[in-house]
Amino acid sequence: MQGMSSSTSERLAPQRNLPVEATRRLLRRNAYVNLARLLGKLHGRDSADIVTQLTVNEQCKLLEHMPTLELVTSIFTYLDEETRAQLMPQLSTARLSAIVRHLPTDDAADILAELPQERLAAMLDQLPDALAEQINRLLAYDPQTAGGLMTTDYFSVEDTWTTAEVLEQLRRRSSRLETVFYLYVVDAEHRLVGVVSLRQLVTAEPHVVIRDLMETEVICVAVDEDQAHIAHLITQYDFLALPVVDYSHRLAGIVTVDDIIDVISEEATEDMLRMAGVNPDAMLEHTSRGNLRHRLPWLSVSWVGGLLASYVIDANESTLSSMVMLAAFFPVIIGMGGNAATQALAVAVRGLATGSITASDMMSAIANEGRIGLSLGLIYGVLLGTVAWFWQGTVMLGLVVGVSIWSSMSIAAILGGVLPLGFARLRIDPAVASGPFLTTAIDVIGLAIYLATARLLLAV
Repeated sequence: MQGMSSSTSERLAPQRNLPVEATRRLLRRNAYVNLARLLGKLHGRDSADIVTQLTVNEQCKLLEHMPTLELVTSIFTYLDEETRAQLMPQLSTARLSAIVRHLPTDDAADILAELPQERLAAMLDQLPDALAEQINRLLAYDPQTAGGLMTTDYFSVEDTWTTAEVLEQLRRRSSRLETVFYLYVVDAEHRLVGVVSLRQLVTAEPHVVIRDLMETEVICVAVDEDQAHIAHLITQYDFLALPVVDYSHRLAGIVTVDDIIDVISEEATEDMLRMAGVNPDAMLEHTSRGNLRHRLPWLSVSWVGGLLASYVIDANESTLSSMVMLAAFFPVIIGMGGNAATQALAVAVRGLATGSITASDMMSAIANEGRIGLSLGLIYGVLLGTVAWFWQGTVMLGLVVGVSIWSSMSIAAILGGVLPLGFARLRIDPAVASGPFLTTAIDVIGLAIYLATARLLLAV
């Protein structure tokens, strides 16, 4: 088995490393049939990676003239959004409409949404009426909702059909369907009433009526449901697809797991950026001015917090002048508190995003973070207090440093858990409670505790 795997890898490696120059040579010779044969041996993703390295004119020439439309569609699907945005104005309306016809309706709607309104109208005129109507319906939904994510290429059956009739219909229509793992059962008014898995269908007797086979407890979402909740449902129940219904409970489409993988990646990226104090829209910016506009407001929070910390230090000038050695421990007091807050925050934000922390778990989650913060603060407080004692030769300074670290880390851990959970309760993105907001607050609180403890215990 191991030898077979190695041999397969050796055969695939030259294809994956296909030089871009070979593609360019075939393009210069207008050898589109040979080019299609060459790229057709690769996965669509690998072919798209090669196309991405060509110039815009070369990309357009390849997609416009290559004879195998299925291959062109596969490559076009795997191109990144920026490359597609550059290409679409260059491609003819006829070619672009031909590509769209071969795409699932959700992918077609996503691609056409990037076009200017006039070009979009011209494109829709080139499509069959039924397909144009489906795409128009999808374009009307917010792209971050179930309606914006769903495809209308699903398989629905009536509850009066037999399994033999369903299998016959499935054979006829399977090439156009996004997935056939679930068959959705509807009544005469197209309301969702049940679901049948492909396994149930193929193992049932031919004469069995679908209503006797279907599961009636169907988990579904409304067309305006947020994409984060859909991702949570699909990951929680290990679904391959999730049905979407309108306000009359009529089946409108399905959201497939491949689209949700993209959503999960996007949501995780957004959370990471917000926790770093970066507006997620900055990812779309490719100019210094655009990035400056997105980052400036977030950094202003740190700037204001820094001024507050400076004010705290200035207000305790007499304490510092009496014992200058206190200033040597500023970095560790600030750093340990900030790190404890960031750890608690990351756990809370991720727990809320994945659904492992729910509304009923909030108090226990906060209590847990509090216990962790108290324990970590005690450990590092004792360690740093001992270091300060032996370094400076005074027990009281060690006590001041130890108590300050313990207090700062405990408060930081509690705030790191409380803030995102509180924001979630207010239906505000919990990741917004992070980054500059939390760490800046902990900096100020940590310094204030440290200097107040020094005044109290050292009488300076």
